[in-house]
Amino acid sequence: MEVLKYDKTGKESGKQQLNPAVFDVEVNYEAVKEYLLLQLSNKRRSNASTKTRSEVAGGGRKPWKQKGTGRARAGSTSSPVWVGGGVAHGPTGKNHTKKMPKKVRRLALRSILTDKARGGGLVVIEDISLESKRTKDAVAIINNLGAEKVLFIEPERVEGLELSTRNIPGVKTLIYKNINPHDLINHSKVVVLESALAKIEEVVL
Repeated sequence: MEVLKYDKTGKESGKQQLNPAVFDVEVNYEAVKEYLLLQLSNKRRSNASTKTRSEVAGGGRKPWKQKGTGRARAGSTSSPVWVGGGVAHGPTGKNHTKKMPKKVRRLALRSILTDKARGGGLVVIEDISLESKRTKDAVAIINNLGAEKVLFIEPERVEGLELSTRNIPGVKTLIYKNINPHDLINHSKVVVLESALAKIEEVVL
């Protein structure tokens, strides 16, 4: 598997050979789907939670005798018809957290990377630092890459790259160990810094 390689200015400089065990595998779309749903589900907050009549405080004693008062029969102050009582059929704070085996998560990431590489959506670039930390310099590189939504994958946090790109819409930087299906799929161009290639293999193999 080969993909385009770019120099530090974003100009094409040749081809980069990739590890077929990571970037040229059989794509498992079911694993990708499940991992993406897991990620989105785990981002959800729990719903509002209410207490039933068995969970509210009090209500253990009958408020008044059954007959002779002229009032409606009542057996407990925790009844839903009472102020301060329980809530009938209310939300119970469902937990949306999901889990998935590590092997399946890694298979999903390899599948996405493979699909990106085969479709031209993944390229390699020489390690850049952008010490000037100017957005103008980052925009020039991105324009040379010919893409609007770009995901840079770094071997470690590159402060200059992150500060230069954070104000550009659709552009994001990500450390290799934090790669995830949502960001990989949501960006049309995945740009891997050259020294991050070997580190990605540590995460997905």
